Amino acid sequence: MKIIHFSDIHIHSKSILGNDPVERFQLALDHVKNNHLNSDMFVITGDIAHNGDLASYEIFNKILIKAALPEHLYPKLMMGNHDDRDIFKNYFKNTPIDQDGFVQYEVEQQDKRFLFLDTTNPKSHQGHYCQKRQVWLKQQLIKSLEKNQSVYIFMHHNPLPLVKLESDYLGLLDRNEFQSILKDYKNIIKHIFFGHQHLTVSGNYLGIPFSSPRSINHPLVPNFAKKYRLGSANTDPNYNIVLINKESTIIHNEDFLKVEINWFETTESGWIEDSKN
Repeated sequence: MKIIHFSDIHIHSKSILGNDPVERFQLALDHVKNNHLNSDMFVITGDIAHNGDLASYEIFNKILIKAALPEHLYPKLMMGNHDDRDIFKNYFKNTPIDQDGFVQYEVEQQDKRFLFLDTTNPKSHQGHYCQKRQVWLKQQLIKSLEKNQSVYIFMHHNPLPLVKLESDYLGLLDRNEFQSILKDYKNIIKHIFFGHQHLTVSGNYLGIPFSSPRSINHPLVPNFAKKYRLGSANTDPNYNIVLINKESTIIHNEDFLKVEINWFETTESGWIEDSKN
């Protein structure tokens, strides 16, 4: 199975940190069309609009329509801290919500269950996962356990500090409660995908692998200090390609601004010898 993972598009009428989010989203979709139309799923883990406004969601949708992706690759949309839940739900009416009105839902494919979580609260850039949302997640995990399914979780906020707790001001506030759920079902949770921090990062949490792409528009750099800060170094944006097989899950980072490729070796016989003059 092949999955395209975008995050943090930040559609806006103005540039952000010197980058045009509309242009970069278009370039990222062009890269997908040229390289990954054989994918099975497309997921965007939140921050679709920079200010959560209707005009930005309309621009986002127009760009998607113009891209003319195959129907099955219309993206699974999710909430980020820059999105507005009410405007999002009113505009993206085909995106499912749970019984409590949160933008979280599940997709089953064969022996796999994909869970898309809503980790936002209005007017807060920090991650929130309240009791109601936790109940929904537990219900989905119980169903997966009963069906002997592998579970893949997508969320916007990072569920753990990526460096130090003291500097993780923007992470998930309900991390202890979320950790408790993960511990109970870690045998069936195969991977956690998130965004939010605008970093290419991967690792292992409680025995569960995780990964995150940079922002489609403005990547940031890791903060190894003991206090909160955000920094940019004009790093190239990227998205991830996820390859799920019976034996493995492999994550590739696609630097979509790099479109000129030099395939310098195309034989299977070994090294290409230097030509002799």
